[in-house]
Amino acid sequence: MTLSHHFSVKQFASSAVISISLLLGGCTANQQDTLFTEVISLARDSVGLEVKTAAAGDVNLTYMERQSTDIDNKESILLLHGFSANKDNWIRFTKALDEKYHVIAVDLAGHGDSEKLLTTDYDLIKQAERLDTLVTGLGIQQFHIAGNSMGGAISAIYSLKHPDKVKSLTLIDAAGVDGKQPSEFYQALAKGSNPLIAKDEESFEYRMNFTMSQPPILPWPLRPALFRQTMARADINEKIFSDMLVTKQRLIDNNFHASIQTTVAEHQLPTLIMWGKEDRVLDVSAVAEFKQLIPNASVHIFDGVGHLPMVEIPNESAAVYQQFLSTIE
Repeated sequence: MTLSHHFSVKQFASSAVISISLLLGGCTANQQDTLFTEVISLARDSVGLEVKTAAAGDVNLTYMERQSTDIDNKESILLLHGFSANKDNWIRFTKALDEKYHVIAVDLAGHGDSEKLLTTDYDLIKQAERLDTLVTGLGIQQFHIAGNSMGGAISAIYSLKHPDKVKSLTLIDAAGVDGKQPSEFYQALAKGSNPLIAKDEESFEYRMNFTMSQPPILPWPLRPALFRQTMARADINEKIFSDMLVTKQRLIDNNFHASIQTTVAEHQLPTLIMWGKEDRVLDVSAVAEFKQLIPNASVHIFDGVGHLPMVEIPNESAAVYQQFLSTIE
């Protein structure tokens, strides 16, 4: 549940590209968009992430993949972004992970470079089914799965449906289980406003600050390019969010909470819960509710961090994640 491409340009872009961005004070919208695309590409390349596309049932999904340096003992990780975000939220997080890990960061259907049609079903259970088709087609038999926000809910759903394929589950400010303290987001929804769907410049800026306590630097002229991308997503975001609400009711009807508790216990599924203490989208009180369902889960709460630890503090959150993985291998 965030903007698509937040990251610190100075950590990835070459000095030449930065110089160009500063010199293009009067560049056109097309030039801004081109520069934005080039900077994102540089960021991916610097981490060894290659963009690919594969069929996943009723849609084609785009994903980024970094191969493992340890071919004989490859550990695969599947990373899932949140609502209205995309695979690039994981660039710096992946950079901080040991290169022995085989990493796949997916654009979920309706997001990023994957297919996005208003006629597609974006039910989260359907999204989990598409992921299984994807990983099966890629020949990945077992893997670690980690998801943020909506991606966290999909990770949990996938783990319930395919526990034998999941080596560990990581929930990062995850949707699916509400805390006892209503978040600012839910309070806004109750008043008829959705802070996660930007429709003008004011709501665009508000969403950036609403989702993150420590938003990375995104200088002009990259910011206008991201603004245009965000505005172009307004209709598809409305459709996806509507389908998410339908899923939420389906999960309630199907005793989702009890299923989590039973499946994780029966399969002894290692679980990590990471959360930003200042999360305004999904209140940190949800951690206690998840912990009640998964008593053996490890928990790490980041002070001064909002809804997106992997974007706001990629090195620190990746270190916590990698430490968790080391206890499983």
